[in-house]
Formats: sequence, structure tokens, C-alpha cells
Amino acid sequence: MTKVIARLVAAAKYRDVHPETIADLVRREGRTTGDAAELERLVRARLHKVAALHLLTARPAALRRTLDRADLADPQARREWCRQVLAGHFSTAERLPDLDVFYPTLFGLVPPPETVADIACALNPFTLPWLREVSDARYVGYDFNATFAALGNAFLSRTYPGCEVRQEEVLADGHQVDADLALLLKTYHCMEGRRPGAGLALVDRLACRHVVVSFPTRAMNGRAAVFVPRHVEELAELARDRGWSWSRATLGSEDLVAIGKG
Repeated sequence: MTKVIARLVAAAKYRDVHPETIADLVRREGRTTGDAAELERLVRARLHKVAALHLLTARPAALRRTLDRADLADPQARREWCRQVLAGHFSTAERLPDLDVFYPTLFGLVPPPETVADIACALNPFTLPWLREVSDARYVGYDFNATFAALGNAFLSRTYPGCEVRQEEVLADGHQVDADLALLLKTYHCMEGRRPGAGLALVDRLACRHVVVSFPTRAMNGRAAVFVPRHVEELAELARDRGWSWSRATLGSEDLVAIGKG
């Protein structure tokens, strides 16, 4: 397994993926085969789904060049530029029609936080102009992809000092996230696809007073997201078992579930 991990970590295709993400996948796929070549094939197939590089439709280098040239001092120009960036990832592009009401709706479900942890954030740091309309909470994004962390930090350092993005593998054993509010925006079902039970376990162990999990209302093929009711019921059952509060709101593109841990 060690050699397979080393080869994949060194592969140019996965150089931006956190080494712990790769190691976790190798260890888990290693339970099904002892053949190194077959193990590497299985992990590469799994990495393709987990890394979801196809969801980023813009080129990172081009985004960084436009960031360096962008007028970020003017609030209106900043928002217009951020909309263009958000259109470069499938998930955040889906949110654009609801972006003006997204954070007001989300913060209508939870008390005002002082810290927000945005887990598997991808390009969501570029929604900070809209977040700031309803909250001055310190924002910390988490993503296992170094490209997203670098882009987010380059933007935040110029616009929202004190906020940051960390390249971390939040599903790693023993990893902990501390915040008043944790966001898992359209990522819970991806975690469950990577490792059944992983999303639910993460929500359970997060050291956060409130957690908001969201799901797309439609799958990538444009049809209704039939997997959502099952995951929503999982979260509702977890809340009932733990004695936590539970609420829900639905926008055109996104379904929001809020859990209050007290």
C-alpha cells in the first residue's frame, strides 16, 4: 500500500489532492484486493469521482490571472467579478440564480455566528460579498484540493483579511473542525458516495453549535435529485436521536437542512 500511495501522491494528475485523501482511499480499497496494480486502478477510479475535477469548468491559472487584474476595491465590481468566477464551477454556478437570497435564507435558520467553517468549499469563498451582507463572522474554508485553497486565499487576502481557506482532509480520523456554524453545501451526498456513513458521521462529530447541510434540488442531468429525501431523513433521525433541533428551507436550486446542537 505504501508504494501505491507514494505513486499516486507523486502523480501530476493528483498533485493538488491532499495526501491524506489519497492514503485514505488506498487503505479502504486495499481491503478488497492485495494486488498492487489492481489496487492502484481502483483508487484512480475512485479519485476521479472524489476529486471531481470535471466540475471545475474554468482553468485555475486563468482564474488566478483575472484575480490579479480584477478591481476588487469597488463593491459592485467585486460582486460582478465574483459571479464570473462562481460560474466556473458546476456547483456554485447552480447557486447563481438564488445567490442574492441564499445567505439571508440560510441565516434565517441559525443564530448569528462568530465563526463559519465552510467544508469542502471549492469556489464558495467567492460568495463572501453576499455573506457579508448578513454576517461579519470570521470565515474559514476547508478543501482537500490545493488549487481551491490557493485561489480562495489569494482572493481573501485582498478583500477579507482574517478569513482563510485551509487545505485539509476533514474526513481523516481524528480531524476536528471548531466553529459556531459549519456549512456542508452540496457536499454531504458526495461524502456518502465516497464512504457510506462518512457525511453523517462528520455532522455528528463536528464541534459546531450549528450545522447547515444543503443538497441540489436537481441532479447534474437536470432531473429531480431523488437521493435527497433519503439523506434528509438520515439527518432528521440523527437530530432526533441526539435531541438536536432541526429545520429546513428550500430554494429553487438548493435544499437547506439546519441542525442545532445546542
